[in-house]
Amino acid sequence: MRMSKMSTTRHLKRWAVYLRRKQALIKQVIALTALAVVLSALAYKFEKLTYESHVQDLKLNTTIEMVEVRERIKNSVISRVFALSELATIIGQNPDMNATEFNIKALDFVLLNKDVKLVAAAPDLVVSMVFPKTGNESIVGLDYQNWPKHLAKINASMDSGDSIMTGPIDLTSGGRGLILRTPVFTLNASGKRDPWGVLSVILDYDKFLANLGIAEYVEGFDILIHETSAQGAEPGDILLGDSSVLAADPVFLNFNLPFGSWELAATTDGGWPPHLPNHLTRKMSYLLGILACLVGFGLVLRMHDKQRESERMLSVGIEALDHGFVMFDADRRLVAFNKRYKEIAGGSGMVRVGARYEDIVKANLRLGLIPDAVGIEDEWYEKWSQRLEIQDADNEQILADGTFIRAYDRSMDCGAVVGLRIDVSDLRIAQREAEAANRAKTEFMGVLSHELRTPLTIILGHARLAQNVVNMPVYTKLIEEIEKHPEIAENIMPKLEEVVSKFSTMTRSIENSGNQLYTLISEILDFAKIESGTLAMEFDHTTVPKIVDTVVEQMRPMVESKNLALEVDVVNCDINVDPKRIQQVLINLIGNATKFTEKGTISVSATATQSAVVFKIKDSGIGIPPEEIENVFEAFHQVDSTSTRKHNGTGLGLAISRDIAIAHKGELTAQSVMGQGSTFTMTLPRFAASQSDEDADQDWEEDPAQTHTLAA
Repeated sequence: MRMSKMSTTRHLKRWAVYLRRKQALIKQVIALTALAVVLSALAYKFEKLTYESHVQDLKLNTTIEMVEVRERIKNSVISRVFALSELATIIGQNPDMNATEFNIKALDFVLLNKDVKLVAAAPDLVVSMVFPKTGNESIVGLDYQNWPKHLAKINASMDSGDSIMTGPIDLTSGGRGLILRTPVFTLNASGKRDPWGVLSVILDYDKFLANLGIAEYVEGFDILIHETSAQGAEPGDILLGDSSVLAADPVFLNFNLPFGSWELAATTDGGWPPHLPNHLTRKMSYLLGILACLVGFGLVLRMHDKQRESERMLSVGIEALDHGFVMFDADRRLVAFNKRYKEIAGGSGMVRVGARYEDIVKANLRLGLIPDAVGIEDEWYEKWSQRLEIQDADNEQILADGTFIRAYDRSMDCGAVVGLRIDVSDLRIAQREAEAANRAKTEFMGVLSHELRTPLTIILGHARLAQNVVNMPVYTKLIEEIEKHPEIAENIMPKLEEVVSKFSTMTRSIENSGNQLYTLISEILDFAKIESGTLAMEFDHTTVPKIVDTVVEQMRPMVESKNLALEVDVVNCDINVDPKRIQQVLINLIGNATKFTEKGTISVSATATQSAVVFKIKDSGIGIPPEEIENVFEAFHQVDSTSTRKHNGTGLGLAISRDIAIAHKGELTAQSVMGQGSTFTMTLPRFAASQSDEDADQDWEEDPAQTHTLAA
């Protein structure tokens, strides 16, 4: 019975899990379907807008092209109308012109207009003169009074005085043509115009279009040029194209000719395209994009389900931690913790879901778990309780059994706080042992440096005395004894002088090496003081020139010995620093610049603002590789071993200089270009942190035009 009941329970649980999964799957399908519909609608709308924009671009480009066509037609027609009007004026001034005179004038007109097939003059509306006459004899004697269609247009032209155009029409001689007509008038005795007749010109339609140069446009566009209103002409005359263009939503351009208003309508060849270029590719990309979004959204939904499972596993994992874990909500109430946190915080009776953070802190105070609050629990809690939020904090707690616990509290965006309590007892013990070893090392280096400097000072003193052996009393007595024996003095004195010279050279070498060793010991001692935090700074109120002048005078011989130029340009202003330490930095920087510069200039400059002084040491030496710029300030770091052996050095100078700048709340940086030189910049505050801003303003006495300049 029990086995049957357990089996039924397991079966029901499986069905419950199955139904939950099915329900989640149905929700996912509904969400994906809705997303697909929305994305499809957006894609359709976007494609429609893109197509409309494309058509607008085509219309704009078509309009630009058609403006050129319109202008060509206007210019060509107007020029012919003007030429025809000029010929009509000549005939009006000479109404009795014979056929020969007419032929001469007509020939000139034809030569200027290559597309003219025929010129005809019709006084009293009867054609009497034709050029060329050959092949056109049948036209002579044609009476327009017998042609009602032409007569109506001619009468309208005679009434208005404007030219008219007819066509294109099929010509009896073959081909198509355009007919231009202009009325001819004479002046009577009273100065008024009397109608003489009409002058007609037939243009070869195909040549007319060819001369316009619009064949290329006709190939790429569907063009219609037709009359919209005319005086003495039938509305709707078509100059070019087919009226079917009007049904394709064309672009329109209107223009006026001397014989009426015309309209140019145009579309791209075959009308506007029904689709965007490569529309199938675009639609396929939309489809792929929608599928990608659906796949991505499906993955997000699946990840969400996995996240829920992960949260459950996280809860189990937190409980399995060896460290204490705790979380408080925005109201400082406990929402999650593990067993280890209970042990650290003082027991299960104090730590429970919903407990206030303040209550847990009070319990820790009672147990003495907060070292800073021991003996002053009430005062400490009063200050702590005034904080409105639990801020990020890292601190150590000591349990009753002496265990060191490192507490990490971090605020989250929602206002909640998450914390870890980690046992760092082993780490603390190891840290203390390491600190003790480091202190022992520092003390040993300090003692060793002091013990070495004392005998070294004596050695250097004796070496300097030995260089002046000729001034020593014992040497003087020796010379006197030799001079008492002239017979041997002549041979002994040169040898004695040679011995003294070699002895001086040896002692000078001893002194130089001793000075290098003394510098090395001093640097090691300074470095030991810096590591131990015992390097003292003796701040004093001084001026920038006082600091720099001393350094320049000391370093000048070294710079000049290498035939280098030393340029100094410093501002004259007050500064509150440790002068000796700043001089130590400048000496090190100028010395390094001199060592690594074979020719050119070493420049020392100092500029000032109201709050800081900037020292710059610039050289024209070999430079520093870009990858080494950040490493030159590390202790014992040497950029190039060969150069280091050539120029000596310990690799501590720049590290000590940087620490001195930092001790002044300043900084030391470097910039360099290989083969062009390096620039070291030290920025120092002008006044100590304790000095008031008012005092700083009073001490700001720099004259922008006044600088302290030295040059070597």
